[in-house]
Order: sequence, then C-alpha cells, then structure tokens
Amino acid sequence: MKNASIAAFRERIRATHPRTRKAHLNTLFGLAVKGGGIIISLVLVPLTIDYLSKETYGTWLTISSIVTMIALFDIGVGNGLRNKLSEAVTKQDMTLARVYVSTAYAIFGLLQTGFSLLFIVLFSYIPWQKLLNTSIDNEQLQLIILMTAVSMAVKMLLDILSYVLFAIQDSGLAGFINLLSNIVILVGTYLLTKFSNANLFYLGAVTVLSPIVVLLISGFVLYRNKLNMYRPSLKLADFQYAKSLLSLGYKFFFIQMAVVVLFYTDNLIITQLFGPAEVTTYNVAFRYFNSINTVFAIVITPYWSAFTEAYAKSDLNWIKQTYRYLQKLWVGLVIVVILMITVSKSIYSIWIGDRVNISFTLSVCMGIFVIISCWNSVTVTIINGLGKVKLQLYLSAIAALINIPLSIFFGKTLGLGSSGVIIATSFSLLIGSVIGGLQAWKLSTGKATGIWDK
Repeated sequence: MKNASIAAFRERIRATHPRTRKAHLNTLFGLAVKGGGIIISLVLVPLTIDYLSKETYGTWLTISSIVTMIALFDIGVGNGLRNKLSEAVTKQDMTLARVYVSTAYAIFGLLQTGFSLLFIVLFSYIPWQKLLNTSIDNEQLQLIILMTAVSMAVKMLLDILSYVLFAIQDSGLAGFINLLSNIVILVGTYLLTKFSNANLFYLGAVTVLSPIVVLLISGFVLYRNKLNMYRPSLKLADFQYAKSLLSLGYKFFFIQMAVVVLFYTDNLIITQLFGPAEVTTYNVAFRYFNSINTVFAIVITPYWSAFTEAYAKSDLNWIKQTYRYLQKLWVGLVIVVILMITVSKSIYSIWIGDRVNISFTLSVCMGIFVIISCWNSVTVTIINGLGKVKLQLYLSAIAALINIPLSIFFGKTLGLGSSGVIIATSFSLLIGSVIGGLQAWKLSTGKATGIWDK
C-alpha cells in the first residue's frame, strides 16, 4: 500500500507540467529560506526597540521608508529586464540575454550614480528634524541619512542579480541571498546590543551595509559559475537595447511610483500626525501580518516569469489553469488572516510583551489590508507576466492620488489614528482589486481586447 502511494505520488509529479513543477520547486525553496527571514524579522523588532527605544526606532523606520521611497524610482529597469530576459531565455538567445543584463547594469549604474550625487548636493537643505518630527541631533540625522541613501543606491544596483534570478525562474536562490543578508543583520544587531549603547548610526550601518556585502559576494560567485552565461560586461552594454528594456520598463516605473506613495509614505504620515512612537506601534502590527503576505509573495513570485514564458509559447491553457490555482491559494490565505486576527493579542504578548500596545482595531484593519493586497498580487502576477500593464498604470495613478488625502482624513479628521492610515491604503487599492481582477480573467481566458490587452 505504501509503495503504491509513493508510486502514485511520483507519477503525479512526472505528469505535472515542467513549468509548473519548476514554479513549485522555487516556491518550496523560497518558503524554506523566507521562513527563516520572517523569523529573523520578527526577532529583530523587540531586539531593536530595546536597543534604541520606541521613539528612536520609529524614527529609524521612517528614515528607511523615505530613503527606500527615493531609491525605488528606478524607471522600471529591473522589471523591464525581468520580462525581456525571460523572453530571450525562452527563445534560447543567450547572446541577447547577456546584452540585456549588461545594458540593465549600465543604465542602473548611471541612474543610481546620478541619484547619489543629487542627494549629496541637496540633502543638507532638507529640515530632517522637522520632517521626522524628532529631537535627534540634526548633524547625526544627516550623517545617518546620507549613509543610508548612498548604501541603498549601491544595493539597488547590485540587486539586478535578483531580477536575473527571477527571470530564469530561480526565485528560491534570490530568497536565499536575502536570507543571508538578514542573518548578517541579526548577528550585527545582536552584537551592538552587547557592545554599544543606543547608537542609531551603528544600527543604520549594520542594516544597510550587510546586504551590500552579501550581494557583492553572491554576484561574484554566481556570475562565475551558475550564471556565467548571463555575466554582465561593459563591452556588451548596448544602449540601443535600452528602449527595449524601458518600453515596458517605464510603465513599471510609474506603477512603482504609485506603489511608493501607497506603501512607503505611511510611516512619514504617521510620524507627522501622531509622532515617531506611533510608527513603531503601526510597524509591529504590520510586521506580524506582513509575514503571511511575504509567504504568499514567495508562493506566487515564480509565476510571473512562468506566465511570460507561457505567453511567449501561446500556452493559454496553462495560463488559465494556473490563474485558477492562484485564486484558490488566495482563498486559503483569507482563512489564515482571519485566524491571525483572532489570536493577534496573544501573539503580541508573547512576541513584544509590554513594549508596545496594539489595538484590536489596528489588527483588523491590517488583516483586511493584507487580504486586499494579496488579491492584487495574484492579478498583477499574470498582468505583469504578460506585459499588459497600461490599465494597471492608470489604476495605480488613481490609487496614489487619493491615498495621502484619505490617510489624513481617516487618521486625523475621523480620529482613527494609524488604523485610519491603513484603512486609506486598503480603500485606495480596492479599485484596482475589482478592475484588475476582471482584466486578469480576460487575459487568462483569451478574451482581452482593447485596453484590457495593452
């Protein structure tokens, strides 16, 4: 009986479409490594609060959001590369694939160098104390922010490696590299708690420099071995292909700008309206619920490039079946989020203790946000994979325009505090949830025409 079951399981694996099998393997590997990353992320919260204080930790979170928000304006090169490289690999054109990678590094290098130089010139004119609503010394703030901004620019350039791995449907390895970075950050932060006292600069250095070291080593090893056929070279960088990368990339760029407004302005809004301590409260709840969001992202990430490959091969049947499968996964996620809301108070007590007090209202609002966000992740995976992002561009712009006014209205005017900020974000996403879902269905069934197919 046991042998028969094993044989049936093996037969089922053999019968699975190779593209689906590869996506499943990447998902399993990604879940394993990201599980470690989630644990590290959760452990870091009480460790960092104890090291800095609730208020200073909130300031650090806001600094990170602002710098990440600026650095993410990458004109969509990464996602443009992801789709174009995937197409080149599908057609087995390794020369073109390497040209795409080299050109992406060249464009991104110039872009991030320009960003760093511009930031160095302008950052001293920004009233950081007032912007961050903090009493931390302004000179110390400037030093921390400058280091963080330049380091983020370098990391963004090196992280092209991740887009290459995504394009060849090896997202599990990209997740493993991220896990290594998190491990180094955790070890570094733990050592700080033992050998220094509440130094924000030291914490910032550990947090922003660790990923750079890990990415440098990973890129050096992988481009000499596993990714040798995609190894970037300045000689192969050809700006004639920049248009090819950016023709789709600029759309991703504007979508990314909208994402920045939707997800990275919350900390700044909260610190201005309610103070940096409330940023800490908000982010504790966010970290808890974002853990399932992260797991879900790992599950569906491999399917972006898989959809690109399937579309290039006109495999509409696989696209339709896989989209239905992802929808079923989302239903399972909804059940998990409801359970997380139910036990949230007990989890906070075990995890954070009495360091931070989180209302049940904030937990419910954060859970609703995750449900909506993950549904959108399902729909945009097929939309982005097929490169039909014009409608998404318009929807993202609408969401970005209404998000900040709604955050102020719900948070301050209605007196809902940080709960109102996440309600505003959820409300802003709802339009895209409905229309994006309809577009994804049309694309998966071959019924998309007009703007639905652009």
